[in-house]
Amino acid sequence: MSQAGAGRLNMVRLAIFSSPVLVFQALELPWRVFLPVFFSETLGLQLAVVAALMMWIRLFDMVADPLVGWASDRFATPWGLRRPWMIASVPLILLGTWQTFFAAPGIDIWTLASWCVVMHLGYTMLMVPHGGWGLEVSGDYHERTRIMGAKVWFAAAGMPFILLLPTILESFGRAGRAAQIGAMGWVLILLSPVSVALVLRFIPEPPVDRAAARRVANPLRQFWAMLRDRTLLTILILYGLIGLADAASAGTFIFFVEQGLGLGRAASALMLIQALVALVSVPVWAAVSRRIGKRGALAAVFAWHAVLSPVALLLPVGQVMPLVLFLIVRNFSWGADYMLLRALVADVSGRDAETSGERKSGSYYAMFNVTLKLAAALGIGAALWLLAQAGFVPGAPAGEAAVTAIRLIYVLPTCLAGLLGLAILMRSTPEAAPPLAGRAAIA
Repeated sequence: MSQAGAGRLNMVRLAIFSSPVLVFQALELPWRVFLPVFFSETLGLQLAVVAALMMWIRLFDMVADPLVGWASDRFATPWGLRRPWMIASVPLILLGTWQTFFAAPGIDIWTLASWCVVMHLGYTMLMVPHGGWGLEVSGDYHERTRIMGAKVWFAAAGMPFILLLPTILESFGRAGRAAQIGAMGWVLILLSPVSVALVLRFIPEPPVDRAAARRVANPLRQFWAMLRDRTLLTILILYGLIGLADAASAGTFIFFVEQGLGLGRAASALMLIQALVALVSVPVWAAVSRRIGKRGALAAVFAWHAVLSPVALLLPVGQVMPLVLFLIVRNFSWGADYMLLRALVADVSGRDAETSGERKSGSYYAMFNVTLKLAAALGIGAALWLLAQAGFVPGAPAGEAAVTAIRLIYVLPTCLAGLLGLAILMRSTPEAAPPLAGRAAIA
């Protein structure tokens, strides 16, 4: 096996390697959607306290991600760079999940916050080294897109089950909030050790050069060097644009459906369309990338966003079928942007490893993780602030001006991100190597 990793994973190994992404969905979806309600309604914590907890945990993530990414590049062991971190993550995830998802009323905020930190530290120790490993598992130009596509596909596949789990439990008479959260906790407890064990058993990690690992610079110097890399900076900006747009549209989707289109409580079911469409669309975009290159495919995705998003302004009020058709077509590009941008990061990381001999993909992955979290926080914050400035009050009847604002704020971030992304791609290229170089690497 070369330093860049194996040439190609067969379908079984690709599925095994992608399986930790299910852990991502099993933690992230409850954290964003269900746990805030559980903390406030069931555990009796004040909503403002819950909001502060969610914010501080995200700030903790933004510090932990780059530190863990750097450490997984810097400290070589006889078992590899990434594997020890993934092994160490499991007990932290299990313990933190048990104390968080199964917390009882009366728990004080400091105890709950401590266990949330333990859970998220374990989560970071799993996902960042695994993400870095994904950037270096293959040295082939097109195989990198295939690997990133598989991870996006697994994320989409896990979403419907987690979102529908409360409904499934209600059908069996387990309608209580604590029972639903507990079931989600068991999913996370079972998935974490199984997915890690499968990856460590069947996927070989690229050989470790201990001398090269010792040369890896400290995080601040390393991240500054990354920002000076024009190719990487271009990818980073595009990544931020997508994160801003996605967070803004996701954060206003329920308001758009319920108040903007007057469709009542249909938003939760309609959210599943995006995941189900991605199961078909991600392989299609991977094939497009193989045919015209990552830059061309990415330009097509940004154009898709720019052209189709404004159609939402034309959707009629009170009619669900036009919205369903719109979501199917618009979301056909969902996940393709992340797949292609991460594959481009893998190209840059591979180029860097070839020239310096240092494997810094953990740091690369962490930097983009932090960028996405920052962009998401800014996107949802700006969208909700603008809605408030327009006079919209959640739960209250929306006037004509507020309805117009909801529609515009749902549409414009994605449309503008598409236009800006196209402009950036026309002026510069995020490609680290031409397709022929990738083909020659496995010839």
